[in-house]
Amino acid sequence: MTIKRLLLMMVAGTFAVLLVGCEKAPDIASPTCADLDKITDPVKKEELLKTCPRSGSGFKPSPKKSY
Repeated sequence: MTIKRLLLMMVAGTFAVLLVGCEKAPDIASPTCADLDKITDPVKKEELLKTCPRSGSGFKPSPKKSY
């Protein structure tokens, strides 16, 4: 009887944990740096430019070094 009760509690606990983890996915998509050319909203584009490394056409290569 104790093993059945323990097994039932484990199944119920696992089910409860799985149910708690199920939430609706957010509706707002997070744009990536690859989507930078597709964004037309200037405010969102400016925010994305701040977070993307090497964004824009102002990329300058490092000077050549000889060791």
